[in-house]
Amino acid sequence: MPRTIDWPTRDEWQAKAEQSERTSCFPRQRVSSDPADWLTADEIDEGRKLAAKLVRATRIALGKADRVADRYDMNDWNRRAVDEDADVDDVASGWWQIARYARSVDVIPEAADHLTALSESMRQKRDSAADAAEEQAVAKAVAEGATDEAWEKELKRRTRVERGPQVTTITVHEDGSSTVSEPVPFRPPWPSY
Repeated sequence: MPRTIDWPTRDEWQAKAEQSERTSCFPRQRVSSDPADWLTADEIDEGRKLAAKLVRATRIALGKADRVADRYDMNDWNRRAVDEDADVDDVASGWWQIARYARSVDVIPEAADHLTALSESMRQKRDSAADAAEEQAVAKAVAEGATDEAWEKELKRRTRVERGPQVTTITVHEDGSSTVSEPVPFRPPWPSY
């Protein structure tokens, strides 16, 4: 069924290119989520060793402080951080939480501080790269939106939207041949009253 839509003008459409690109996804989805892309292999290895050291010492201290439930929570954060499919957020959050639990019972504060620093470094590198990738994508979308080819493509899209859904019928005959009909507007089956 054909529709009439109040479409924005070309200038209005081009003006919204930036907003459209910025809201198409989160900035961090534009870059890798692999921790190895944001920390060196030595830094990741150091972080894992610090986390393991802190977990062992903190488990003992939490047990002595009669905070057994916190041990289970800290173990969950550690499992999330060491998972082979862990992304930047999993590793950074896990390390940060391990350091938080260690600080709460005053266990190896310098190791906790260093683990937190590694966590923040990884996130900051990823986030700054994500912001740069977003700016680049926005600039590209704005530049492409200003071309005549992009405007022609948008006009064709609008024509398809206004036309509505189309149905093409394919008929297969007994002899194995087939025929294809021209597209016709889709008519929903209305109940008869």
